[in-house]
Amino acid sequence: MKKSLKKEIEELRNEIHYHNHRYHVLNHPEIPDYKFDELLYKLKHLENLFPHLITNNSPTKSVGGITLLNIKKINHIIPMLSLNNVFNEKDLFLKFLNPIKNLLNKTKNYFCCELKFDGIATSLLYNNGQLIQASTRGNGIIGENITNNILYINDIPHKLQGNNFPSILEVRGEIFMKKVNLNILNQNNIFNKQFANTRSAVLSFLRLKNINNNINYNLLNFFSYGIGFIQSKKKISSHIKILKQLKNYGLPISKHTTICTSLKEISFFYEKIKRERNNFLYNIDGIVIKIDNIKIQKILGCTSHAPKWAIAYKFPPQEKITILKNIIFQIGRTGVITPVGKFKTIKIDGVNISNASLYNINEIKKLNLKIGDVIVVQRCGDVIPKIINIIKKERKNNITTNIIFPKICPDCKSILKIKNYNKKTLYCPSDLNCKSQLKGYLKHFISRNAMNINYIGNQLINKLVDINLVKNPIDLFNLNINTLNKIPHLGNKSILKILNAIEISKKTTFTRFLYSLGISEVGLVTANNLNKHFQNLSNFLNADLKDFYSISGIGKKIAYNLYKFINDKKKLYIINKLVNEIGINWNNNIIISNFFYKKKIVLTGKLISINRLKVIEKLINLGAMIYNHISKNIDIIIVGKNPGSKIFKAKKLNIIIINEQQLLELINKN
Repeated sequence: MKKSLKKEIEELRNEIHYHNHRYHVLNHPEIPDYKFDELLYKLKHLENLFPHLITNNSPTKSVGGITLLNIKKINHIIPMLSLNNVFNEKDLFLKFLNPIKNLLNKTKNYFCCELKFDGIATSLLYNNGQLIQASTRGNGIIGENITNNILYINDIPHKLQGNNFPSILEVRGEIFMKKVNLNILNQNNIFNKQFANTRSAVLSFLRLKNINNNINYNLLNFFSYGIGFIQSKKKISSHIKILKQLKNYGLPISKHTTICTSLKEISFFYEKIKRERNNFLYNIDGIVIKIDNIKIQKILGCTSHAPKWAIAYKFPPQEKITILKNIIFQIGRTGVITPVGKFKTIKIDGVNISNASLYNINEIKKLNLKIGDVIVVQRCGDVIPKIINIIKKERKNNITTNIIFPKICPDCKSILKIKNYNKKTLYCPSDLNCKSQLKGYLKHFISRNAMNINYIGNQLINKLVDINLVKNPIDLFNLNINTLNKIPHLGNKSILKILNAIEISKKTTFTRFLYSLGISEVGLVTANNLNKHFQNLSNFLNADLKDFYSISGIGKKIAYNLYKFINDKKKLYIINKLVNEIGINWNNNIIISNFFYKKKIVLTGKLISINRLKVIEKLINLGAMIYNHISKNIDIIIVGKNPGSKIFKAKKLNIIIINEQQLLELINKN
């Protein structure tokens, strides 16, 4: 029995070492964090039960990964330790609060509660206020030298503010990346690879050897959360005071930090942050609880890998493991074929999930995905779930099967083609003759920001197309009582509402009409820019390719899409019928005396009291031009809650800044 137990522990250690290496060194984890935590917890439990089986090379005795051999190393003055984890209130009490209760005040204690950032732990060393060195945690004793790389991160000051700082100060914190910046990184394909999460993207930045102007380090951010070594005559009594002092030195700290005095207050803070986590600009995976009193911290001390005076209270996982059952191929309104993975149902954040988009065929090839694979599914907030990895060690060749890519459209049976400019994209060339594309197009056409036809929902569109009552948007406007009576379970009152809504929708705006046409990659903002540039439909339809190039915000790809669209005889036929026979019309008359007329505007942050799209629509109707990026040509920036870096650029360029309340007041005046 002892032999089998020893073997089980050894196999568990080997498995943890393997995943540790993939996570910290290769930057390519194979399993979700919570699965790794489960393995480590199981090993700790067994080692506690059988301490004579503990070895010096056990993962429970180390902090993290090993530094790469080809990267310069830095010895930490004081070890950079990891944190022990708990996942529920009961364990928080039993494993953290209860063991230290004898050292705590019986009446009132203070705990500093902070966010647990999903980034790279970093040490910054300042000598007489000047930054001289930076390193990662590494294995806790030796870290990777990242000094050259972090010099380009705006959040990290090269010199501390003021003159009352210690002669030597080691600041500890987290380098992280905002969610939106991960999207920018992946869209621009800067590293010639796609990143599944912000942490792996940050690590790739920090491990770059050759730094050049093409790499934008402004995509990275930093929060300080404490200090390591300090050489100072002043005694520090409180952790929260340390954070405030770091802020005074010019180092950024998170505003989501609070002092709690009981388990009840800690749990309240935890639940509050858990509810709000998806609204944050960056990823977090829990909170960190630290005893605020520095004297008690020193008395409690540390183990070889974690302090006894702090603990991480982690959120339930937003990643789950399941089994891929099938891949189906769907057709969108543009004809692009999108693979969708069907898997055994899992629950993440209380939501049952059984499928996830795989975007294109290259995603399947990149993951080396097979039917029957054990897969890792991620869901952050309310976004569409994503298959981020497979666990190859679980693959059983006698069970898994290769995925066969389609050669004909699953709907209309047309032979699929590959886009010339993007060989990873399959598409159906049949356009509106393919019912799946027609359904997607019509759903876009009637949507709120397009023709805004009420009382016609997705289900009705499906029925109208399936029984061949509607073959294009012209047929939609030619619906009458007789044709709608052919739809089962559709009463006379509903029919009258639908017909009335169709009639009302004929009076629209040029921007809405352009957007409703469903031109590839032309959103509401681009449609408005086209409106401003061409003023009327005739100018738009007679434009040349160079005319589209000259419009701000339109690149070569969108310009080509527009030019191709206006030279498509079928599209021109539909436009002519809609305007000249159906009677769709618009009035571009705008009161030019309003504040927003011809102003170039950028929005940043979350608007609370009004929907963002409604704001954009109102501004467009007032003659404004909406842009996504800050430049010296922008007139106004509208700022909501948690604005991004755009506001700092706007201040440097002296651009007019308007908050949400001021925006509403100005809109209501017009």
